[in-house]
Amino acid sequence: MARGTELALEDALLRYEQHLARRPLSDNSRKAFLGDIRIFSRYLSGDGRAGNLSVARITPQHINAFLAEQARSRVAASPKSIERRLTSLKVFFRWLRETGQIALDPADSVAYKPFVDPLPAYLSDAEVSAVIQAARALAQSARRELRPLTAILLVLDTGIKKSECLSLLASDVILNDPDGPNIWVRYDKQRLQFKDRHLAISDESVQAVHAHIDRYNCGPQDRLFDCTGRNLEYIFNRKIAPQAGVSALTFEMLRWTCAVRDFRAGRWSSEQLQVRYGLSAVGWAEMLAKLERLTRPAEAGAQKTADDQAVPSGA
Repeated sequence: MARGTELALEDALLRYEQHLARRPLSDNSRKAFLGDIRIFSRYLSGDGRAGNLSVARITPQHINAFLAEQARSRVAASPKSIERRLTSLKVFFRWLRETGQIALDPADSVAYKPFVDPLPAYLSDAEVSAVIQAARALAQSARRELRPLTAILLVLDTGIKKSECLSLLASDVILNDPDGPNIWVRYDKQRLQFKDRHLAISDESVQAVHAHIDRYNCGPQDRLFDCTGRNLEYIFNRKIAPQAGVSALTFEMLRWTCAVRDFRAGRWSSEQLQVRYGLSAVGWAEMLAKLERLTRPAEAGAQKTADDQAVPSGA
């Protein structure tokens, strides 16, 4: 293998492409990774001073200049696109450093702050209690509407996405596992099966699922939820959020609430959290950056104030 000081960016990109081909990534994730690095490579090639640099000579200044150029470009489209390109660069250069192809990571010190999206909304502990109480009241009403309570508890326990929650079969909720009750999140497409995972659920969720299956006569191969996510979020916002005193309630908010709690608890490593949330390296890097910002005391307090006045986007 060539020494890091001799490895050209284009050669490093070829090796990286081979590395990604061996990873259990979706085609879209792989294309996004490579596409962002190629845009960076083309940018350097257009600079007479930087076009022939080896990867070991790329500096934080090169990356910051690239991002500034992207921010001025109409082609870059959005702050989110620029943030994703920085994430792709961070993952690429971290891989080069971890594989011994460079000694220093030039992207490590490059901050997200000029281009990050607004931080996602999440629930405080008091709001979680109020939401669950309102969902329980709806479940105990004359109509016995149990679906919101079951969905809310499962997402708060596991942090699964809306699509993952709605794809659950009754048989995917495993209540008699020797290691404890859990849900099995699984994907039919082979390229996405790296997202398959078992996630523990609480006794409260077990009780809700039992009642839910009985109420809606769910057979083992029936979907646990016989409605759309849009319908569930309509109930969240018409029946539960007003009673709980929150401005809005979505699957995305519940997922981020679980993520913030997990991150603060410190029970899992970064690698374990990536698996737990079913994310690619880029997806986890983006979530991690936001979790770090959300859990900074001053910024988190300001974010909660802003969240109380804004309706968050859907999951």
